[in-house]
Amino acid sequence: MQKVILVGGSPRVGKSTVGALLSAKLGFPCLSTDDIGEVLQTVCDINPMRGYEYPEYYARREKQQLIDDIAAYHRKLEPAIARLVEIHSSWGDPLILEGWALYPELVRRLENDQVFSVWLIAQEGLLAQRVRTSTSFYALAKEPEKVIENYLHRSLWHNQKLLAQCKAQNRNYILVGENTAAEETAEKILAML
Repeated sequence: MQKVILVGGSPRVGKSTVGALLSAKLGFPCLSTDDIGEVLQTVCDINPMRGYEYPEYYARREKQQLIDDIAAYHRKLEPAIARLVEIHSSWGDPLILEGWALYPELVRRLENDQVFSVWLIAQEGLLAQRVRTSTSFYALAKEPEKVIENYLHRSLWHNQKLLAQCKAQNRNYILVGENTAAEETAEKILAML
């Protein structure tokens, strides 16, 4: 079995939940690319949301700015992600790394016989349903509908980008729908290993 399992996907598709389930089943620790970003922010200014409250960021930025921001942020995370995968696939302990900063194009450069990767791709309606039912996400927003609209625009763009890269590079992916249980997705991944 591979020592490093990478689970990519857009926000709210279920990466963290599936990563935790895989961690429990395999006994591998699970880390998020968000954690890497949080640590890096303590030593360098890489966060596009710096200076904004979470809802204000989505309300004030234009849709294309949100896409540009996250693309730049993820590029800044790439060296740290690459180094982490290199360490854990060679001499380090096993690891599950989940996050939306994992792109097929990046992972292709990192893979070896010790690295397995899969992407969770949201089926139509899933991301909107999850954002709208997570009222804490937009509860404090002055313009909740704009926050939801802009967040979904960026998330759907990201989801489509991942799907296109997966198809173009013949990468592993699993479609996740509104009725897909996280346990079912984790079992599919285990069967792929």
